[in-house]
Amino acid sequence: MDVIEIKGLPKLKHFEAISNVWERMKSVDIIHAHYGYCGWVARSQLNKPVVVSFMGNDLLGTPDAYGHIQPISRIEVFFNLWLARMVNAVIVKSVEMAKIIGPVKAHVLPNGVDMQTFYPIPRPQARALLEWSEDKLYISFPGNPAEPRKGFLFAKAAIHQAEEQMGKPLAVIPLLNIPPHQVPLYMSACDLMIMTSFIEGSPNVVKEAMACNLPIVSVPVGDTAELLKDVKGCVVSTRDVNRFAEDIVNLLKAKRSSNGREALQHKGLDLESIARRLIKIYESVLARGA
Repeated sequence: MDVIEIKGLPKLKHFEAISNVWERMKSVDIIHAHYGYCGWVARSQLNKPVVVSFMGNDLLGTPDAYGHIQPISRIEVFFNLWLARMVNAVIVKSVEMAKIIGPVKAHVLPNGVDMQTFYPIPRPQARALLEWSEDKLYISFPGNPAEPRKGFLFAKAAIHQAEEQMGKPLAVIPLLNIPPHQVPLYMSACDLMIMTSFIEGSPNVVKEAMACNLPIVSVPVGDTAELLKDVKGCVVSTRDVNRFAEDIVNLLKAKRSSNGREALQHKGLDLESIARRLIKIYESVLARGA
């Protein structure tokens, strides 16, 4: 396997990568592109079979802080729908995304979770390592609060109401600028994670939190309803601030308890199970020929 990480200026870096792809892909049997822009780069290598994984907003669009899809993003989606008809196989992260590409058959294949990297650490131990207080309540916010599509304005309003109901402050911990190897430590130290994004495919961070047995309150976005179905200590709420705040309070009062890790394995979302399904897609493409 040869991995090409496309780096450089946004948008322009994909055009600059074309010659590199052509040179390095001469000897491969199949090209797997992750994200729409990378799919266009891969498809420029016309004599090789191409698999494209659409990740989320490349098919769903990029919303602003109020959930409205931006015009330039609609253009991107249009061209990615066209791309889906030009490749040998399409992978999407959720049923919602599969419906968008219409007549093109798509494989619904979420990203898997490395269960050896993401695992629960006893909360007292995790907090001691981070030098956090044992008496405070910590809420994990998965992403950059300044990124509009993450819905932080909604999250902030819900947390404010939850604080009033609890009668104590809630410390919000954004998963931002944290070294990847420390993310399981932060997840294990928190009491709860909230997911308030406007757009998601199959959010990796939800599955990673499940692997750490972190309770979750999420809006119905991407495949979270399916991921969290029948999972103890996890709730798919609504985009109503009052209801979302109520669900936060109920889980915090119930104390931390979740069987997310067990549910992940039962749903076949560990890394190895997903890898086996991906290999079958590669084999079916190669069997058909370029």
